Amino acid sequence: MINPGFQGSQMSFIDRDGLFLLSNNSDFAFGFYTTSDVTLFLLVVVHMGSSQKVIWSANRGSPVTNSDNFVFDKQGNVFLQKGGSVVWTTNSGGKGVSAMELRDNGNLVLVESDSNVIWQSFDHPTDTLITNQVLKEGMKLVSDPSSNNLSYVLEIKSGDMTLSAAYQDPQPYWSIRKDNRITVNKDGGVVATATIEGNSWRFYDSSGVLLWQFIFVDTNDANGTWIADLGSDGFISFNNLQDGGENGATPTQIPTDPCDAPESCGAYYICSNDKCQCTSALSASGNCSTGIVSPCDRSNDSTQLVNVEDGLGYFALGFVPPSSKTDLDGCKASCVGNCSCLGLFFQNSSGNCFLLDSIGSFKSSDGGSGFVSYIKVLSDGGSGTIDGSKKSFPIVAIIATGTVLLIAGLLYAAFRYYKWKKRLPESPQETSEEDNFLEESSGKSHFPSYAFKMMEEGKLKEIVDIKLKVSADDEESVSRSMKVALWCIQEDMHLRPSMNKVVQMLEAVSPVPLPPMSSPMGSRLFASFSKSTSGEGTASSGPSEWNSDTTLSAVRLSGPR
Repeated sequence: MINPGFQGSQMSFIDRDGLFLLSNNSDFAFGFYTTSDVTLFLLVVVHMGSSQKVIWSANRGSPVTNSDNFVFDKQGNVFLQKGGSVVWTTNSGGKGVSAMELRDNGNLVLVESDSNVIWQSFDHPTDTLITNQVLKEGMKLVSDPSSNNLSYVLEIKSGDMTLSAAYQDPQPYWSIRKDNRITVNKDGGVVATATIEGNSWRFYDSSGVLLWQFIFVDTNDANGTWIADLGSDGFISFNNLQDGGENGATPTQIPTDPCDAPESCGAYYICSNDKCQCTSALSASGNCSTGIVSPCDRSNDSTQLVNVEDGLGYFALGFVPPSSKTDLDGCKASCVGNCSCLGLFFQNSSGNCFLLDSIGSFKSSDGGSGFVSYIKVLSDGGSGTIDGSKKSFPIVAIIATGTVLLIAGLLYAAFRYYKWKKRLPESPQETSEEDNFLEESSGKSHFPSYAFKMMEEGKLKEIVDIKLKVSADDEESVSRSMKVALWCIQEDMHLRPSMNKVVQMLEAVSPVPLPPMSSPMGSRLFASFSKSTSGEGTASSGPSEWNSDTTLSAVRLSGPR
């Protein structure tokens, strides 16, 4: 045992591998334990067998350096320092603590002078339960985070013991009550405590009456020290520390089916016979991703529901209540109207609608699960759209309308010009009102050429009518719409974007590169504009290059896009 007034760092006990308190039987030790980063340490209780299995940790989320101190002060408080702050404490100061002991069952305790326990590690489990350690309602086993930063939680709640994935809204995937491997000693009871005894996990009610047993190994080793270990993969395994920890593992695990864990294959993958495959709805994405990062961020792109595959299962469906009872359209509408909903499962036979704010692995079902499933993805104009949730931006509507009107005006001008050319007398001296409109050399009359020139000089905003009073916040959107318009009047029809691409560029989903000035149209328009504004050819006796038949094709916008 150690007494108040004790303190030390990992460096203080480096000759003992950082450990400074042993149990009487020498099976367990307490002290500093090296992490995967050899410069950082955890304060732990470790089994001294060949596996050196950690059964409890004080500071799992906050490892310390070799100079940080463990302190057992004279007021009876125990704490661990990291720099100038405290990362763990027993909060036992002023409670009459006289000693710290590590007992032969691995329980670290603080006791009074009469051996009455003030604090014990068995009341604060981490990810492991050991023989004779009692798990009570209100206690939790929490796994280390997975590679996707998801943890798993084992707890007694509402008269049952459950395993859950710790999403924002936890999703259970196993319960002792629904496990068909249990031996029922008394039916209809409410679980209050659970303890590993011998070769089984035993579940008691609040009066200490044995309700169920979960036998995890056939042989009963009276000298065995068994642990239930909740791994970062979401499975509970059982190991005999006397047989070398993991070397003494049984084939029994919770849950039984490898496809019943939330991350058996990763989010949006389908688990089938221990094999993983991306759902066909996302296979084209390359990384089986929906593209959604922050579903309720209104600055994000619009979303839509797509059908995954009928008959798929999901690990949580047997353990969570339905969100509502409705028909399929009502279920889809509920998900579309809830920004946090990332997917849904609907059961036709019952009308049960399950809305999920996080998605793990799907599960293939040979006989069919009876569910239809949909997931929310970013809208991209592709196939498979079932329902959409478009975000409305008035500025986008204004820009889109303005662009359409601009293109329509150009089409009308081109048509009038074409009709005028057909009526044009052979004499180049004869002009018409349309000719004056199209050939007027005031500069801004040749609007496309003027726009190309302003774009090249970085002054696109100067061609906007000042009466529009465009705010600074909208300048980027207006500039974007004008660039899109200049793409739409490219002479080379292969350079003109599709309408789907136009919408994406207007909504800022797709970037808008500068339209090419080197295209035949851009070159001629700009040359014509430069010529007219420089004063050259202002008294031309014949049609200018702008009015030539070859230039006319540049503004015939009815060709394929």
